[in-house]
Amino acid sequence: MKKHQHKHDYEQESADYYNQIAEKFDHTFDGFLSGFFKRFIVKHLELADAMSVLDIGCANGTLLSMLAERAKIFGTGLDISEGMVQIARKLHPDFTFQQGSAEVLPFQDATFDVLTCSASFHHFPNPSEFFAEAGRVLKSDGRLVIAEIYIPVVTRAYNWRIRRFNTEGDVKVYTPAELAELFAENGWRIVKRKIFLQIQYYELKKM
Repeated sequence: MKKHQHKHDYEQESADYYNQIAEKFDHTFDGFLSGFFKRFIVKHLELADAMSVLDIGCANGTLLSMLAERAKIFGTGLDISEGMVQIARKLHPDFTFQQGSAEVLPFQDATFDVLTCSASFHHFPNPSEFFAEAGRVLKSDGRLVIAEIYIPVVTRAYNWRIRRFNTEGDVKVYTPAELAELFAENGWRIVKRKIFLQIQYYELKKM
């Protein structure tokens, strides 16, 4: 007898979940955890004034605001959750925020110097589509920054649990080896890599 497989619409699940917690995001466990990734990006990413930065999975816009303390950037945020986008617009009127999918970016070619993904990549159902879009909207020398969770010992068990029970739009947690393979397959090379406690951090350029 065939086992019933729960079919996920990951983008819809993410949108529904983050719409529910948008108002109180900073006071949720998700908001608390995401702070570590944001601070790690701010510490390691080199920025210059007048750079254009796109934050994908921007939630309430906090990362852009933190980066703007380091350099005078032109910030744009994209999130699958309309609720999050509305909050971000209220909190950070200096930046532009849009609702949309990471796999169909609503921006013109060669628009951004830097594209950041802070603890959001594991929500993307089709990474290859995301990588193609990221390459399209980045300028020729642009950088793609991915900060993701690192749970070396229990990755397989964690992913089994996600597939069975998760309703928050999580697709999969990746090992560094899996990410390195994904990057290479999709035409990206790693120019900076750091692993610290539960964070893996990559800066990528198009090959």
